[in-house]
Formats: sequence, C-alpha cells, structure tokens
Amino acid sequence: MTIFGPDISSYQAGLDLSRLADASFVIAKTTEGTYYTDADYQGWRQQAAHLGKPFVWYHFLSGEDPHAQAQHTRANVGDIGLPGMLDAEPAGSFSPSLEQMLGYIDAARDVGLNMRLIYLPRWYWQQIGSPGLTAMLDRGLELVSSSYPGGTGSAPGLYPGDGAAGWQPYGGMTPLLYQFTNQASDGGKPLDYNAYRGTVSQLISALAATSTTPPTEDHMPTFMTGEIKPGDGVTTIVCPPPANLGSAGWGNVWFSLGSDWGDAHVRVAIFTNGQGWSHIYDDVVVPAAADRVNPFGGPLPTGVQKISIQRKANPDVSLAYLIEATGR
Repeated sequence: MTIFGPDISSYQAGLDLSRLADASFVIAKTTEGTYYTDADYQGWRQQAAHLGKPFVWYHFLSGEDPHAQAQHTRANVGDIGLPGMLDAEPAGSFSPSLEQMLGYIDAARDVGLNMRLIYLPRWYWQQIGSPGLTAMLDRGLELVSSSYPGGTGSAPGLYPGDGAAGWQPYGGMTPLLYQFTNQASDGGKPLDYNAYRGTVSQLISALAATSTTPPTEDHMPTFMTGEIKPGDGVTTIVCPPPANLGSAGWGNVWFSLGSDWGDAHVRVAIFTNGQGWSHIYDDVVVPAAADRVNPFGGPLPTGVQKISIQRKANPDVSLAYLIEATGR
C-alpha cells in the first residue's frame, strides 16, 4: 500500500486541507533560519489535528547559528511532540554542509524537538560530495528524497511506482518518503506531493519520538538466539527489533546463522516496514566448520519487521540464529 501527502508553505496560502482528495498526511513549513515564520503554519496544524491527519513540520536551514535556529523553531512549532523535518538544500549564496545539517539536528533535539526526517535530495547530496549519512542514521533520522518525472494531475496518478528512482538508497540510507512531483493539482493549488509505502498507522509509528539518551545499563547492546526448525521446506519466522525505528529507541540490528553436523542450506528473506518482502537469498550456505554467517553482510535495513528462514538442502542439520541489537 502507498499513501500520499503534500509539502506546503505560504506559497499555498489559503489552502483548505479538508479539500485535499489525495492527502493521508501533511508536511508544512514552520520556520526558516531565525528570520522567518510561516504565517499559514498554525492554521494548517490545527486543521490537520481536526481532520485526524498525521502532521509534520519542517524548518528550512540557513547559515545562522544552529542553536538560535532551533530556538526559533521551538518557539513557533506549537507542539514539540510533532515530528519534524529539516529541509537541507541551497538557497541564494548559502549551500548547507553536512556538518551544518547535523548542527541544527542536534540543537533541535537539545531543545526537545522531535526531529525525525531529513530532506536531502540526491542531486544536492551528490553536489556536496556524496558523503556517507551514517551520522543521520545514528541520530534516528529517516531520509526524504525527491525526483520529479513530470506531469500535472492527481497525486496517485502522478506517482511513478514503487520501483521509481526516488526510492533508491544513497549515502547508506533508504528513503522513507519520496517527493515525486511539484505539480500535483489537489485542493485548487499546485502542490509538492510525497509518497510513503505503507499505512497511516505505520507512518505514525515511523515518525514517533525516539530516545536520544546516551547508552546506560538499560540501553546496552542486547541479543537473542533460537533454533531454526529442521525439516525439508520448513520455514521459521523470526521477529527482530525494528532496526533504527520505533519509540523503544532501537539502533542497528544484526542477524546471523550458525550450524553443526553438516552445511545448512536455507532461503532467507526480510519483510520491511512499508516495503514488503525483499532481500531474498534463495541459497544461503551456513558451513558447519566455519563462523556464523550474516546473509545481509551488515546491519539489517531500517524498519525490518520479520525474517523468513526456509530449510533447503541438508534440512535436518542443527541450525541456530543470533540477533544482536543496539540502542540509539
């Protein structure tokens, strides 16, 4: 399932959210730098609350002191529990660096704001040198990409599909939202529109506040292990903590397999929040005489909900799984 939501600012002044036929959620500008507050933001926030639509605020980054910008946002956001997005793109002579983006994100968290999204278009990410975005993941942020195939019409009609380039990962992050048009005609105004692959309830969960508390004894790395059931074609479903997602504050999650009394052969696949089954490996070999095997070669992708392990060749050899997880 894919749902849609507009990205609005005072360019759409007077827009009545109840007239939006295509909107399951709303993203609205609240502030820019320390010098601008969107005059329509509060009205849209109240409309969205009345309509029961998930609502996200966004701040347009300037080159000013990040702490002053964060204080400006906090003073105008209206509800600090609402999820927020940082809009990081060039304007005039200012081109934000990765360090400036992180500076605002950290400052916003310091003043209690629920920073959840970073709008960093692929074209601009490439312009600043295609840096790794691990620091964004470490802060529990999700990526918003943009790519406009073109056209004018309804948001669902303009959506290029789940295989569109806007869903492809970059910098080590996979987009949670994809801004796929700036020419949607909805509610009598031309609008930017975003897609989310999932349900409204899944989006709400993905944007819930995350813990930013440094690790303590209650937030140390944890693990769980169990048996992969024997038998030809038998499938075991394992439900790991959702990597880098959720209000429990989960960070990176790793999954591995170990065997004895013969080399185990299994099919492994993952089900990801809002994306369905993917990363399907039809013949993963787990040698008895070697170390554990990580089918994915690193941490699980963000939001993995379940892992399917199906027995193939040598279906009766002993086989176990290990899940390791960290807190954000």
